[in-house]
Amino acid sequence: MNYKNITVLAILAGVSAMACAGQEEDAKDLVKKASAYIKANGIAKACVDFADPAKGFRTDDRYVYVHDIRAKMICNPGSPRTEGKDMIDVRDMDGKYFNREMVRIATTQGSGWVEYKWTNPKTQNMQDKKSYIERQGDLIVGSGFYK
Repeated sequence: MNYKNITVLAILAGVSAMACAGQEEDAKDLVKKASAYIKANGIAKACVDFADPAKGFRTDDRYVYVHDIRAKMICNPGSPRTEGKDMIDVRDMDGKYFNREMVRIATTQGSGWVEYKWTNPKTQNMQDKKSYIERQGDLIVGSGFYK
């Protein structure tokens, strides 16, 4: 590989890292906004509003999801078929128990990041996803982005 190719790869890696950092901040901000909304309006109203793109909690591939501290899905506009289901034993295509990791992070740290594979509602393709989660009482509020 020559110097020119190495330079191009380094530039692309830097651009990708900057884009990821921006997406991380957006996801984190959305979770904090959603947590405050739940506190102010209750979980029932919040779940309805999280599914409505006009309310500012959802775009084509970004949304807020909420499950309880035992990983029972409360609301998930990106994957409504999961609502009401126990998600603790769900694995991604690589066999990762990502909901268990969310519960562990929420109960030990209060907030943090989890990476896993999930179906992108915009493309309907399985993609790498990185989600920020935050504990709020007995709830775990999360949002992420597809890489």
